[in-house]
Amino acid sequence: MDSQFRSRLVAAVILISVVCSVFSVSPVTGFRLENRDGSGAEAALAEALVFQQSTKIKNVFMEDLTVYIDSNNAVFKQHDASGIGMSGRYVADENAIYIRSDRDPARADEVFVQQVGYRVYHTMGFDESTVFETLEIHSGSYLSRVSAPPGEEWKVAVFAEAFMLYHISPALLEEDAPEVYTYMDLLVTTGGDRAAVDDLYAHNRSE
Repeated sequence: MDSQFRSRLVAAVILISVVCSVFSVSPVTGFRLENRDGSGAEAALAEALVFQQSTKIKNVFMEDLTVYIDSNNAVFKQHDASGIGMSGRYVADENAIYIRSDRDPARADEVFVQQVGYRVYHTMGFDESTVFETLEIHSGSYLSRVSAPPGEEWKVAVFAEAFMLYHISPALLEEDAPEVYTYMDLLVTTGGDRAAVDDLYAHNRSE
């Protein structure tokens, strides 16, 4: 995202952060946002950015999901001790996303969407995709430099990062990895049906 635009966005969301802290309610069925980091500026900013971004993602990707702004949660402590800094983590057993507000809170929206990407991959059958892992990612491109967090395969990290870019910086994704962009576009258009996405992509590629 353009740094000047982000600065204006940060200023705007600070103005609404108090409202969001009191009323973190989304129209998505079962979606909940809870700020455990308190009412400080960083926590309020992270909460506001996550709430704002949650209104831009299709409901099917976030149903019954809980997001915690919780920098001191145990899910981060193990990785901090090993020198691996993490700003967000999707925990499948809880169907929850944890986000730190003490680590670059101005990018909490990106972290949130990335973690939704992990959720989509794991809960909507994309581990069975025969297409995604065949998509071309050029050496030296942005996606080729993605690192997988502990416990995840590289292809899952790429999927989550691509899902984030599609929602935050689609032009960057389209330029960086056109095939991946097309796949993500089909994913969002079809509402997350993995079989339909694979079939449509294979059909389009064969034409």
